[in-house]
Amino acid sequence: MRNIEDLFKESLKNHELPYNKEAWSKMNKKLDARNSGSSNGLKWILGAAGAALIVATYLFMGTNEVPEKVQAQKIQTEEEESVETNNEIQIEATEQSEMEVAKQQINEERSALSTIVTDCCDEVVKEPIAKEINGETTSETVLQQPVYREVAQSPLVSEEGKSSLHFSTPKDHCLNQAFSYSNTNKEMIYVLSPQENIEEIAANETLEVKLDEKGIYQIGIFNQEEEFTASVSFKVHEAQSIQVTADDYLNFENGLPELNVQAFSDNTLSWYVNNKKVAKSGKKENFYLFDKGSYAIKAMTKDANGCQSSDKVSFYVEKNYNLLAVNAFTPNSFDDRNTTFMPFALTTRNTPFKMIIIDPSNGAVIFETTSASQAWQGVNKNTGELVKENTSFVWKVVLQNPEQGESPEYMGTVVRL
Repeated sequence: MRNIEDLFKESLKNHELPYNKEAWSKMNKKLDARNSGSSNGLKWILGAAGAALIVATYLFMGTNEVPEKVQAQKIQTEEEESVETNNEIQIEATEQSEMEVAKQQINEERSALSTIVTDCCDEVVKEPIAKEINGETTSETVLQQPVYREVAQSPLVSEEGKSSLHFSTPKDHCLNQAFSYSNTNKEMIYVLSPQENIEEIAANETLEVKLDEKGIYQIGIFNQEEEFTASVSFKVHEAQSIQVTADDYLNFENGLPELNVQAFSDNTLSWYVNNKKVAKSGKKENFYLFDKGSYAIKAMTKDANGCQSSDKVSFYVEKNYNLLAVNAFTPNSFDDRNTTFMPFALTTRNTPFKMIIIDPSNGAVIFETTSASQAWQGVNKNTGELVKENTSFVWKVVLQNPEQGESPEYMGTVVRL
């Protein structure tokens, strides 16, 4: 009869203990979860029981097969648990990294949206951002998608956040003209001349200056970098020059006191005598100066840019014009040019007239004529005799068509020698 021990060995030779992977995993977690404050005695008891179980199994089976399988399965379980632990650590690190990235994005969006600009009454108003966006986000806070609000920018708000300025564009001017410009804005503006001279125009003020520089004037502001930025501009033109010349004497060739004047210019001219405009526009003109005194004769021109220029000459007349009449005559002279009395101008001017001679002693008219060819020979028409020698008589001439600026009546005295 076989030994009973041999029978047990024979029956258990190919028998394997069932292995529960999940049970081992739970056992491993429970053992790891125990803290340092657990009973040391319990640890030793469990350790001894495990060791006794392994020894009994080894002795009962009579082989090392079962412990080796158990050890292999335990190693495999520990490896799987290590992989799971590493995966959990990696997942947790990934989640933490994602939370930090989301937190950084929220901080950036909060900085960009810390103020929302709205246009109200031409002023910039700052509105606080919602508390859930502006506040710190913790690991337990549920991340929310940032909400962006589009705020329509008023056309009165510039890129720098200031109210835009209004500039009216001036027309072009001429050199030495007066210039006036009003600033309707609420801040200072500036006028920059061609030679970079600066004129300030305070808010709601008007600048009045004389434009003494030719070229381009600019109107604008200075930015934060103290750089001038022009908004509008206008040009100042220099007028084309003109020159006026005149004779230094009066010309009586036609019986009139003429002064010959000439202007050098390519543009149309306007003429003025003592600041009074006369009906003349030629490059060469004659001016009649009838009265004693000073005369200023000016020519003015306007070029294609609308700029005016002028020049003038001055002339002095020593005595009044009196038809070039002599003050004495000799009826019995051998010189025919001196035997009668007739104002010389009436013999050269083609103008109708009437002349009378008056006896100052009684006021009687002793001679009259309407023809320059009928001069007074010194005879009193009332008596038919020559008037007394060395006696003064009054003459008077009335012109029917006097020249512009000329008196229609002339008077004087003449002595019969």
